[in-house]
Amino acid sequence: MIIRTIFFIFSLLFVNNLVAHELSTTFIAAKLSEDGSLNGQVKLDVLDLKEVLTLDIDANGELTWGELEVSKAIIQTYISNGLRFFAGTDQCMLNLNSPLELQELNGVTYLVVPFSSQCPKMSKLSFVYSLLFDAAANHKAIFSLLVDSQQHVFIVDDKNSRNSIDISLNENSSWATFGAFIYQGIFHILIGLDHILFLFTLLLTLCLYRHLNEWKNIESKKIIIRKILVIITAFTIAHSITLSGTALGLIPVMGSWIEVAIAASILFNVINNLFPMIKNLGFITFIFGLIHGMGFAGALSEFGFTKEHQLLSVLGFNLGVEIGQLGLLIIFLPILLWLRKSNYYKWYGMQLLSLLVGGLAIYWILERW
Repeated sequence: MIIRTIFFIFSLLFVNNLVAHELSTTFIAAKLSEDGSLNGQVKLDVLDLKEVLTLDIDANGELTWGELEVSKAIIQTYISNGLRFFAGTDQCMLNLNSPLELQELNGVTYLVVPFSSQCPKMSKLSFVYSLLFDAAANHKAIFSLLVDSQQHVFIVDDKNSRNSIDISLNENSSWATFGAFIYQGIFHILIGLDHILFLFTLLLTLCLYRHLNEWKNIESKKIIIRKILVIITAFTIAHSITLSGTALGLIPVMGSWIEVAIAASILFNVINNLFPMIKNLGFITFIFGLIHGMGFAGALSEFGFTKEHQLLSVLGFNLGVEIGQLGLLIIFLPILLWLRKSNYYKWYGMQLLSLLVGGLAIYWILERW
């Protein structure tokens, strides 16, 4: 039974990655100048792009940079047909001749395609997006348009693929921006397996207590819930501090070592599960939460936001992270409450799960070093 349960838990983590893929997102950022020039870039998930275009030329199941470069004309044609801008009724033709780039964002590889266009002077700009809807269910595009220092954010799906903005009015879209960043926060936590496993390794022992060098189950659900509230509150406060401080420019961006530190925090939890050293998990969760917050801020900075919507963007992203975190807790908590009564879980299951996660954490540390 315990083996099947462990398999089920890891299946949930695998399903989480599938769900994250189903939430695949394209990011589009553009700036419209007074003379009608439009400059920006579109970021497309390479795996999604592979689903709709024949890019794997040698059909070996692996997509290389060379194959992407050879397929540049195909990709440009696909984007030109699926991302169109209109000044009134006149289409603004896209120029896609700039070099392609690859960018890693939240563990997902994106193809970055710069574009430019010269639109006639207009009172209304509209756009039509129809890319990648065939690649993943519930695919969305987040389009950020900067007009006269005001940011307009659109969440595009297959039901509202055409949007427009009245340039003459250029009204703020504060609530649209807030909603877009909530979605981005949820999206980030769902595809951020390292953040999930950090919380998961903490939860593995929250239903247990140590007595005479043995793990015992905690009978009182109130005590378990109180311990979980301490952990979640500590993690939330900590990552909110560094996420907000880094995004608002109060804390400097620490660079790629943060990703190594996040993986190391998972490994520390694993070691603490196998060889208990620290009982006050709230304190250590707060310390590591500060590190994870810097990781969240790095992801947020990639999405881009204006100073006008800076605070609203940070609040929306933070709220999205909390919603995603709460959803994961709702999934895992009932399973762990049930498992705590099993002697096999106390003697073998928790240790085995910790070791499996620890192996992945070591791999991440070596990969990110």
